Amino acid sequence: MLIRISQMKAFRALGAENFRIFILGQSVSLVGTWMQRLAMSWLVLRLTNSGTGLGLVELSNQAPILITGFFAGAILDRYDLKKILIITQSLCMLQAFSLAFLDFTGIIRYQQVLFLSLMLGLVTSIDLPARQSSVVRMLDKPDQLNSALTINSTVFNLARLIGPAFAGFAIQAVGETMCFFLNGLAYVGVIFSLTRLKIKKVDMPVRQSGWQGFKEGLDYTMRFHALRRILLTSTVFYFLCFSYSTLLPFSAKNVFNSDASTLGFFLGSVGLGAIIGVIYQASSVPINKLHIRAIYSVGIFGFGLASFSISSSIELSCAALTVLGFGMSTAAVCFNTLVQSIIEEEKRGRVMSLYTVGNIGIGPLGSLTAGVLADIFGGIFSGLVFGLGAIFLAFYMKHTLKLIEPSVLMKLREKELVDVV
Repeated sequence: MLIRISQMKAFRALGAENFRIFILGQSVSLVGTWMQRLAMSWLVLRLTNSGTGLGLVELSNQAPILITGFFAGAILDRYDLKKILIITQSLCMLQAFSLAFLDFTGIIRYQQVLFLSLMLGLVTSIDLPARQSSVVRMLDKPDQLNSALTINSTVFNLARLIGPAFAGFAIQAVGETMCFFLNGLAYVGVIFSLTRLKIKKVDMPVRQSGWQGFKEGLDYTMRFHALRRILLTSTVFYFLCFSYSTLLPFSAKNVFNSDASTLGFFLGSVGLGAIIGVIYQASSVPINKLHIRAIYSVGIFGFGLASFSISSSIELSCAALTVLGFGMSTAAVCFNTLVQSIIEEEKRGRVMSLYTVGNIGIGPLGSLTAGVLADIFGGIFSGLVFGLGAIFLAFYMKHTLKLIEPSVLMKLREKELVDVV
């Protein structure tokens, strides 16, 4: 049965044994991660009742990548990715158990949450580009890449649907502690799966220092006009996109005067839309047309966020968030696949680190900005600013991304990926 599924275009990456092992571990871990994200948001609101406080925690979780992310790629291209991933996932497990202990004992304070969020951000700044770089090296054939990224996104968004829904009810029943503890346990599964992986190693021509490796990767990106344009555009998108992570808990508590279960429904709706998006993404579209799909996906995300902002009922909000999730997940997979398809293998770690800086490093600045605007002008105003901003970005992309189409096509022809779907 599994062999028959792996022969389908959308699931062909499952034909690679290493990828199957990896995605199984990720499935368990990501559910726990999304449970912790909702629990931490609700805990911060309980401690501070502030949108700015939410945005600061989100920023502290991602800000370290603005510093370490630039040099992470040089580390990833020089050392064993498997060992790096085992170390980073173990540290993530320790952070989750620390949150569980502090909350269980009742000594948890906002400053402690902020500090542990910062520590997790430091680890993630290495872990995330390591995972993104390793996916390609787990595959057996180049034409499995789009399938692998789509499956990875599907698992991520299934977890986004299941984790928050479970966490919302768990918080109401027993509090945030159980969510933190279960997330710590979930890391055991992913660490075990990593010990069984065989990640291909890429021979580096010359052993370089971290600074030299970073400089070479940055020079490569700046000279590659199409790559630079895609990275800059995706960075602006993620800045606008991350606003939802602050606006959802803020709206659930302060606009709808509801509890954590409503936030669970909101995040679950985003996850449902994202799953529909990755199913749509699995349809047969050549890689060389993904930039066109990215344009419409960014616009759909903006429409969903703007609609959520002016919604007056929970039901309509969930419908709008489903649209938001669809656009967000589809755009993210398009950007990721385009970048991974056109870069050189020996520079993959460094380029994906720069991509991660734009995604995880810059994105939370949008989350913080949305929180500040929500505190000053209200959640409706903040959501409309970011939603309309994404719609304007889509119109801008329609002009700029078409300019790089010849360059992207040339690179895809060199790698024999121009007709791959």
